[in-house]
Amino acid sequence: MGGHDARAIANHILDMAKEHGREITVMQLLKLIYIANGWSWALLGKPLVRDPVEAWQYGPVYPSVYRDFRRFGGQPIREKSAMLNGALPYSCRLDDQERELLDSTVRHYGGLHAFRLSEMTHEPGTPWSQIREGNGAYTEIPQKLIRAHFETLRDERRQREQEKQK
Repeated sequence: MGGHDARAIANHILDMAKEHGREITVMQLLKLIYIANGWSWALLGKPLVRDPVEAWQYGPVYPSVYRDFRRFGGQPIREKSAMLNGALPYSCRLDDQERELLDSTVRHYGGLHAFRLSEMTHEPGTPWSQIREGNGAYTEIPQKLIRAHFETLRDERRQREQEKQK
C-alpha cells in the first residue's frame, strides 16, 4: 500500500512546526498526521502513513505515535520519536510533494488548538464518527474511508473556488 512510518511523519511535523515557531502537543500531532494522510490521499493519490489509525475518544489516533509521546501529556513535545533507547530518531525520505503537503498541513492546521482539531475529526460523516458509531472505540479506521472523505473535501473546496471565480 505504501506510506511511511507514522513516527517518522510525526518527527517531520515536529521539525516543520519548529521552523514555523510552533509548539505541538500529542493531541495536535496525532490529528496533524491524520489530516496530512487524508490530504495525501486526496491530492497525491497515495497514503502518507502506512500505520493503522484508530477511532479513540478524542479522534483518530496512531497507537505507535501515542505510545512514543504520551509522556508529554498536554505539554509541548520536546523530543523526537526514536528507537534504540532514543539513539536513532525515526525518519523517512519524503519526496518533494510529500514535504510540501506536510509543510502546508503544519501552516494551515498547526496553529489550531488540539480541541479544535479534535472537533474537526468528530463532525458527522467523518471517518472517525462513522467508525465510532458503527463499531465503537479503538476500532481501526479504514484507509478507504479516509480517502473518500478527503476526496470529498477536495472536491468541495474546488467547487467553492470555481464559484468565487464566477
